[in-house]
Amino acid sequence: MGPIVVGILVLLFVLVSIHGWFAGKANQPIADAYNKALKGELEKERLANEEKLASENRKLDHRRDELEKRLADMEEMRQAFSTSFVGGRKWLARYIAEADRAEDEAVAKWLKTRNRPAIRASELIAEARLERRAFKERLKFLEYQLASYKEYFPFLEEYEEVILDEAIPLTADGRNREALETVDPVCKYIPLEDFNNLPVSERNQRALDRYLRRNLNNAEIGRFYERFLGWHYESSGWDVEYHGIVQGREDMGRDLICRKNGQVLIVQAKNWGAEKLIHEKHIFQLYGTVQLYLMDQEQALIPANVKAIFVTAASLSPVAQRAAKWLGIKFRENYLLDKTYPMIKCNINQATNERIYHLPFDLQYDRTKIVPALGEFYTRSVAEAENLGFRRAFRHVNF
Repeated sequence: MGPIVVGILVLLFVLVSIHGWFAGKANQPIADAYNKALKGELEKERLANEEKLASENRKLDHRRDELEKRLADMEEMRQAFSTSFVGGRKWLARYIAEADRAEDEAVAKWLKTRNRPAIRASELIAEARLERRAFKERLKFLEYQLASYKEYFPFLEEYEEVILDEAIPLTADGRNREALETVDPVCKYIPLEDFNNLPVSERNQRALDRYLRRNLNNAEIGRFYERFLGWHYESSGWDVEYHGIVQGREDMGRDLICRKNGQVLIVQAKNWGAEKLIHEKHIFQLYGTVQLYLMDQEQALIPANVKAIFVTAASLSPVAQRAAKWLGIKFRENYLLDKTYPMIKCNINQATNERIYHLPFDLQYDRTKIVPALGEFYTRSVAEAENLGFRRAFRHVNF
């Protein structure tokens, strides 16, 4: 390669280098602006993350403070109840009433500090809200007190409307329980004015309607379910003994005892919620009470005419199902209560041929058996029973 060619190459190299240097200088402001913008974005993101972290920490601190306060409140409540139930209920009533304090104080503060302060209005509202909290505390305590009375003296709730409506004269001589138990239970479900002024048929129907619409406690729901199943069996020709309702705590787990053509069915009923499971212990209890039933009849083994059946609105656990099948106990799951079934019992006295109907809250309702073969039946309405020649039982004392 000659000197001329080498010179040309060197010159080209120098020119390219000079061009690259000038090009880099020209692009440097663009690169600096990009780097500055990127750095700014990263800084903003860092600050936002720090603020977010700080906010979460504040929330956690607030939740921790709330939890610590709740734990302290629970300990204070435990100590109050451990001293006495009355003291505990008073503490709880005061605690509920004090829940409004923060809101009340905020309103009063706003009235004082707004652009045109209303000092007197703020003071009046503070006084009124303090009085309201005192009333609320007293009301809550009375609610707990009344709930306790109803828990330990359930007949008070049963006759609540009779007492409050002064449907019968009551005195302070301690004989009020006897007076309450002799009153027509229709008075428990309709006002005294309606009882005195409505025709008998209409007031009886109105009482039945209100009886069906009311909220039921667990015992009443269980009783309703047993009657519902009893209606099914009686409608199929079974002689039904409402053993669980009549015997109460002494029922030994036999809710219904049904008899027909020499067969005996011992039924246990559980109207539990669909979310619950019946476990094997309930199956074992039914099996045990069947054995005791047989022992009382001096029979050593289960004869073919005595069977057990478990009926529930819930489901049996897999173990309970296996146990029932092994022990020969039939079961029916998810059998729901239908409160629209006919429940007025129309009974015929076989000695006098008197035709008498019984409402679900009448004294002899659960002791009265309906035998379709004798012309007896259930109806849905009082009017239907009376149109067919039935009258209500003379004694209206509740069970």
